[in-house]
Amino acid sequence: MKLNYNEFSYRVFTKPIMLILLFFFYIFNNNEKSKNRKFYVICALFFLLVGEMFVAYKEHLTFLSFSLLCFTLSKLFYIFRFSNQNDFKMTRLLPVLSFCFVYIVVLFNLIYENLGNFMIPVLLFLFLTMIIIQFVFLRKSEVDYQSYLLVGFGILFSVIAETLAILDIFYSKKFLEESVILLVLYSVSHYLVILGLVTEKIQVNSEPIQAD
Repeated sequence: MKLNYNEFSYRVFTKPIMLILLFFFYIFNNNEKSKNRKFYVICALFFLLVGEMFVAYKEHLTFLSFSLLCFTLSKLFYIFRFSNQNDFKMTRLLPVLSFCFVYIVVLFNLIYENLGNFMIPVLLFLFLTMIIIQFVFLRKSEVDYQSYLLVGFGILFSVIAETLAILDIFYSKKFLEESVILLVLYSVSHYLVILGLVTEKIQVNSEPIQAD
């Protein structure tokens, strides 16, 4: 496993500060009437923040393990938030499922030799990521178009950022190291997701109403 990171980095400060700002932005601007949905987002951001504080020192396997656990919990809470009870045809998900399958197979083949004891945690992390993609895709018939696009692009950028980060840690060749591109993708992705949730309006009979 490649673990050659500088202990002190601008990312130690920038990512947590960004997440704290997003946390307060969501708290003061969300319009959700459901306490559960609000709780899920708050928990997702909290575990993201904790995970980022520990992943900055990922040259220590204990910190890397704990950060991966926090990121996994964050994804679980986002899954709870994005889940819905609307009926849908399985054929609608086929393109998404195909993409998810190819994505996991290709990425897993690249990092397999360097995973070691992290094989199961990383597979779980990727599996939850694919579930989030599916739930976000299914929001199209439930929310207004603006919120759908904001969250959709946010999750897309998040997947790209997470893929680069995973390759940076587990890929056998040097891939990225303290990349500004990675930081920008990460920040923009979470901002778009939170902005999409803050502006979300539920669709009922093709008419938008405030989220509940």
